[in-house]
Amino acid sequence: MAIFGNLRDIGLLDLLPMLSHQRGKLVLIRREGNLALYLAGGRIECAEEGGRPPSPSQLEERLFQVLHSQDAGFEFFRGEAPRHEKGCLRIPVEELVLKLATLRDELEHARENLPLPDTVFTLGNVALAYGDPSLAEFLDRAWPQLTQGASARSLAKQLDLPIERVRYLLYKLRSLDAIQPKTRTPRATRERKSLAVRLLGLLRRRFGGVSWNL
Repeated sequence: MAIFGNLRDIGLLDLLPMLSHQRGKLVLIRREGNLALYLAGGRIECAEEGGRPPSPSQLEERLFQVLHSQDAGFEFFRGEAPRHEKGCLRIPVEELVLKLATLRDELEHARENLPLPDTVFTLGNVALAYGDPSLAEFLDRAWPQLTQGASARSLAKQLDLPIERVRYLLYKLRSLDAIQPKTRTPRATRERKSLAVRLLGLLRRRFGGVSWNL
């Protein structure tokens, strides 16, 4: 008999430790697609999403999404075990919950300093960023877009990540000088100058001899 409910009523960080010492399959039901976790002995033994196993960092990203979801549900099937070893991670739930809680708290603490969703960034000196596995994986995925210049909004859509998570990762990369805001192009600067000149001309015609300076 399955146990089911909504994560609005019991948070993910409470649910995982509560079920982790039972053997069974926990299915997290999301609009973007279900995520199945096979639990036993206080660990996530295996995971599966869309028929494929996520990497440890991908699993963290997905659980972070669920943590902030407003409409995710769950079902737990006691006694159900994975049919094969593919996708087996053997991640201690206690460590994972602590990491997710830390990420959540860091995001809230940094919220006022997060870059705006449409600020465009390009690559800088990425060497230090590769010391952090989550930043390294994000950089690898976002590299083509950041080479040309990309914002949190565009990256969230292209990489299928929550925009707040992307803003936080960009904030961390910016603090390491791994990315930098893209400077305005000369063309855009000329267009703004041209607009200012036209506006000045209108003001002069409207107000006559009043002196106006750019």
